[in-house]
Amino acid sequence: MSTVTEIETALKELPLEEAQRLARWLQKYLDRRTAGDSTRASPGAIKLPDYAARRRMILGDKVLPNMVMLGREQERW
Repeated sequence: MSTVTEIETALKELPLEEAQRLARWLQKYLDRRTAGDSTRASPGAIKLPDYAARRRMILGDKVLPNMVMLGREQERW
């Protein structure tokens, strides 16, 4: 059995008691798997690097000019 369709077909052929026993086992298995995954960060929670700290580490307290603002000052409107 390698496809979902084959597994579904085999499940439909099982007696009700066996299918229920399999369902209970599968539920316990999934509960254990999800309990182990709860220690990991959720997919939506990505920890971004601290760019401000990196900039301070590289440049110290030096303030760089905003090149966009300087460019806009030089443009003709």
